[in-house]
Amino acid sequence: HEAARIAPGLKLVTWHGADRAAQAMADADLVLTTYQLAWRDLRALSARPWHLLVLDEAQAVKNAQARAARALRRLEVRHRLALTGTPLENHLGELWSLFDLLMPGYLGDSRNFARHWRKPIEVNRDGPRARLLAARVRPFILRR
Repeated sequence: HEAARIAPGLKLVTWHGADRAAQAMADADLVLTTYQLAWRDLRALSARPWHLLVLDEAQAVKNAQARAARALRRLEVRHRLALTGTPLENHLGELWSLFDLLMPGYLGDSRNFARHWRKPIEVNRDGPRARLLAARVRPFILRR
């Protein structure tokens, strides 16, 4: 309803339900779907490049091994944006997962991130390293 109100000229496809495969996504301006369908229907969603991927409630992909996170990483996307109220709840691996999805490689691979950032900060309580990591990600995090 919001898309129709704000931008009535956009062709909207709601990718959901049993008949979703019959919907034409190729010429859609805006496609709305769920994280569960992102991995279930990866083949259909991968059939075209995307200009923008917006992840609402992005805490759903903070586990890098989750099916949705792995599927979304495989999409060809020019720009990515994640919206979440909790970019970090349990450990720095969640932050890495979000950044790896948004800006692949920016924080290195998971192994190097764990060695260079996560372990020194979480285990060794390395304050200077924590401040360096915060400075590195701060330009990409907007807070209310």
